[in-house]
Amino acid sequence: MYVKSNYITNAYGRLKYLFDEPAHDGSAHRVLGVNGSHVYLWGPRGQPYPSQSGYFINQQFKLVRHQAVNRRKRQQAQHIICSFSDHEMPTDNPERVKDEVKQINQLVGGFMAEHFPNTQWVSAVQADGQEGHKLHCHILINSVQPDGKCVRTNKFSVNRLRHEWNKYLREHYLETTGHVYVNPFSKDKPGKAVKPQGWQAILKGTLQWARNQAKSIEEYLELLKAKNVTVTKRNKKGEWSYHTIVNGKKKTVRDFYQRRDRKSGLVKSTRGIGKDFTPFELGKYFKQKQQSETKEVSVDEKESQQHDGRFERPVESRRQQQRFNAYIAKQQFEADDEESSHQAGSSKLDRRRHQIPGQSANEFEPRG
Repeated sequence: MYVKSNYITNAYGRLKYLFDEPAHDGSAHRVLGVNGSHVYLWGPRGQPYPSQSGYFINQQFKLVRHQAVNRRKRQQAQHIICSFSDHEMPTDNPERVKDEVKQINQLVGGFMAEHFPNTQWVSAVQADGQEGHKLHCHILINSVQPDGKCVRTNKFSVNRLRHEWNKYLREHYLETTGHVYVNPFSKDKPGKAVKPQGWQAILKGTLQWARNQAKSIEEYLELLKAKNVTVTKRNKKGEWSYHTIVNGKKKTVRDFYQRRDRKSGLVKSTRGIGKDFTPFELGKYFKQKQQSETKEVSVDEKESQQHDGRFERPVESRRQQQRFNAYIAKQQFEADDEESSHQAGSSKLDRRRHQIPGQSANEFEPRG
């Protein structure tokens, strides 16, 4: 459902427009259903006639406004328009339209009782638009309550009304119509993305290119300067404005901006190039980029050290093997020397054992 709101300085003019003028599409019925509170309507109680007198209703509004302390109050009424889509309230079946008009009256009555109690209001359901013929409801709220107090104007904020209507329909649409309410305007992440058009789209492409090429904010600004794009600070918060020239004319667009409702927190509007091009987001982006590059360099150095170590280990192993072989050879050489000397000593002893006592060694020598 789409909701629109505006204030009225001439209540009778708007009531006359709603009830006394002919249908815009030339049909016989201008108003299909009527509802209201603290106002007398023609017809049986609870089932007023669709045809009403704008003049008669305005006289009742005037009597209530005269009870206000400030009788010079410029705003006389508030006009709210609630338009239903073809999926919510289809008008292709004339027999079904009567039931849908009753459902709209029930929804409007419940919403007004919850959010605008003790107010004087009247509603008119119509479907005589020249385009689409969608079912829609006009609600006219008197600016003064029957007790003489004025209705607070901040209750008529469009964003606040849309938020309250969507909440009310989620809770009561199913029990009233038998269908689940789906808000066509709801977004999972409202205001997170901006889709610039025209020269702003071209500028965003340039900013994206500089963002990908640069490694710091300083380098980012230098690349933009080379593309004839300058950046200035727009306020004390440090928000940026981007400046460029299109067809000889200077163009300026801010980085990113959102208007939010102070009470509901809903995003009213989103402007600018995009959140990725704010100084805060750019600082985060370049910091992560530098950390990732530093990590890659450290990994490469570690791999190179491990790679060099794989070559150093076989060389050291060969050196240790050579030292071990030399040590074994030395031990073997010393063992051979000891064995040869031992064999020489043992041969002398054997010769001595075989000598005859009383004979000297010369006795074994041949005589001439």
